[in-house]
Amino acid sequence: GVEATSFVAILGAAGLAVGLALQGTLQNFAGGVMILLFKPFKVGDVIDAAGYIGSVNAIQIFNTFLKTPDNKTIIIPNGTLANSSMTNYSTEPRRRVDWTFGVGYGDSTEKTRETLME
Repeated sequence: GVEATSFVAILGAAGLAVGLALQGTLQNFAGGVMILLFKPFKVGDVIDAAGYIGSVNAIQIFNTFLKTPDNKTIIIPNGTLANSSMTNYSTEPRRRVDWTFGVGYGDSTEKTRETLME
């Protein structure tokens, strides 16, 4: 018959080919498991991840769905979410908003302060 070493080599090569073909899928699956276990965000949270900001609409085993403020649905692979930085804006009950105002040199600082406090 067939030599055992040849058979093992063929099985090893086939296993390697299948592993490389499924690499992205397995990475997304592992990322989904990590997200479901560690729960860095939940459905309804507003996150900034992979260059998108939106509300988490659904968390599936391979992908996470975001709804953007302009009502687009963004599908992000969980492998990307698990291996990159993310900002969760919903972990605290209040958010800080920074505004910049310009005041002329000749304007009254007291009037400016009163206007801002209204």
